[in-house]
This record gives sequence, C-alpha cells and structure tokens, in this order.
Amino acid sequence: MVAVKARYENGKVELPSEFTGHAPCEVTVLFPDTVRPGDDTSGDPFVEAAGGWRGLVDGEKLKRKIYEARTVSTRPRVKL
Repeated sequence: MVAVKARYENGKVELPSEFTGHAPCEVTVLFPDTVRPGDDTSGDPFVEAAGGWRGLVDGEKLKRKIYEARTVSTRPRVKL
C-alpha cells in the first residue's frame, strides 16, 4: 500500500507528477469528516490544539509563574 497526498478539485483527483505508481491500478480516496473544502490547515495538530486550554488555565498567571520559576537559581555560586 502506498499513501500519496493529492489534490481534489472540480471532480478530479490530481496526483503529484513525481508519483510513479503501478498503472493501471485501483485507488481508494478517503475524505475525512473534519476537512472542509478550502481549509488548508485541517489535520494540522498545532492548529487543532489552538484554544484547547481556554477557560481551564489563566494564561497571564501561567506566564508569570513560568517567568518566576526561571529567575530562581538552585546552583551554588561559582567561586573565582
């Protein structure tokens, strides 16, 4: 089995020109339910995760805690 990313437009599936599959062959085209036409960011995990913490975490408070944690040094001072 070979997975190839193709473009679907106007009822036609266009494969990349560098694809050298077995001809003739039968293919299966799957259209995920989450993909909307013209939505190039669908399937990108970073885009899908955007806003996932909304309402659960105070972003400004989290940034303050991270900044404070970075300023604390647990290393002993270097003696020169």
